Amino acid sequence: MKRKSRSTTLLILLGVLLVLIVATAAATRLNPDNQVEEVETVYLLSDLDTDAVTGLSWTYDGETVSLTSDGEGWTDADDDSFPLDESYPESMVAALAEVTVTKTIEEPAELSEYGLEEPACTVTVTVDGEETELLIGDENTLDGGYYLSNGDGNVYIVDDSLLSTFTYSLYDLIEMETLPDLSDISRVTVDAETQTLDIYYLEDSGLAYSDEYTWFLLDGEDYLTLDNDTTEALLDYVQSLSWASCADYNADEDELAACGLDEPAVTVTVAYTETVQVDTGETDDDGETIYETEERDATFVLEIGDYYEGEYCYARIAGSQMVHLIDADVCDVLLYTGYDDLRPDDILLMDWDTVTSAEITIDDVTYTVERTTQEVEDEDGETTEETIWLLDGGEVDIEDTLDDLTDLTATDSDDSATPERSAIASFTFHRNTDTYQTVTLTFYQYDSSSCLVELNGETRLFCDREDVESIADELVSILTGETEEEDASEDEADTDTSEDE
Repeated sequence: MKRKSRSTTLLILLGVLLVLIVATAAATRLNPDNQVEEVETVYLLSDLDTDAVTGLSWTYDGETVSLTSDGEGWTDADDDSFPLDESYPESMVAALAEVTVTKTIEEPAELSEYGLEEPACTVTVTVDGEETELLIGDENTLDGGYYLSNGDGNVYIVDDSLLSTFTYSLYDLIEMETLPDLSDISRVTVDAETQTLDIYYLEDSGLAYSDEYTWFLLDGEDYLTLDNDTTEALLDYVQSLSWASCADYNADEDELAACGLDEPAVTVTVAYTETVQVDTGETDDDGETIYETEERDATFVLEIGDYYEGEYCYARIAGSQMVHLIDADVCDVLLYTGYDDLRPDDILLMDWDTVTSAEITIDDVTYTVERTTQEVEDEDGETTEETIWLLDGGEVDIEDTLDDLTDLTATDSDDSATPERSAIASFTFHRNTDTYQTVTLTFYQYDSSSCLVELNGETRLFCDREDVESIADELVSILTGETEEEDASEDEADTDTSEDE
């Protein structure tokens, strides 16, 4: 095989270099200084004076909305009492001034080819008595944007945000009533067709044996404990209330009756604390008014009427002529939640720090234990206090087993259940409290798997029988000083004796 000469290799390299030089020169001519040529942004209404706009109207989906401005505010051209949210026309005018043209089609074909014969939306803007009409047609599926005509003979492709700016009906622009901040509630009264719930928030009230209960139902002169989580879940429907839309901004008596608001299905009255800024009458060094925060008691009343299309309900703030739609779930919950749904299902909520002694009865044997504190010195000589339980002066380690009582959960409930069998275990707790100084807890046999629970004389809840028997057996083992191994040994000894006999 012959080797290539040096001259041949050199010619090849010179040829490659020449190609690179030509390519570089061409690229330089096409893109001087290696910079992308900037394309100037073209605004469709570049000379629009937004402060001088006095009228704005549009037709979309068969509805025409017309608004007017006096330079200080916007109103509905047909009804100046309409509660218009002026942020909408303000943003619409701003959007018109920012409409950019991505392509201009000069001497276009028939307008119908661009969807401009029957436009999707027609926008008219008035400045100093002169109107400019914009027709928005079909979407340009190839390049994006929409076809637009302003009557100058051209067709423009503009950014697609313009159409979405004008897809509102008049009621979409309404300024709905503001709902108060109901985060700090002290009382809620729900008056429904079938019942009334009068719920209070009462912290550290002494109305229950446990201060963990903070929500109560007023029943005549009695305050009944409610489950905190379930009650707060109910109230969350009120606290998170929002308007879905406005159905009528100025309903008369007949229109209110048609919505079921002449005789509401549910009336919710909320007592709450509101935080307001109050003028102190003083100013700072810059002459600005000084405000201070003040908390006040306030009341909010909501009336709920008929259902609308299954998904919503009519509702209004009491006394208002504005009717809104709210989620139907709010009405369902307030209408059908009763006391039985809110009652606690706790077997025992005990603050052991309040207990001074207890009588524990198992298998007809009663053990009296006392709860006290003693000083304990650690290796460093530091002295601390620890809580202990005493039986006949001797320490018994029952604290963890008693905690198991508070871990029990209800498996079912029945208001008509009564104790018909013997008790598996009963407890009487004596406490250093002003109220409920004695709390009683008894577990009755009910069936093969359940115990009926009696707490302070009330029998309603069931719990797992095996769990109760396990607690009872463990307490007997601790209180008698007999371990499970000793019991097993005794049983084995009894068996051996029987065999010998």
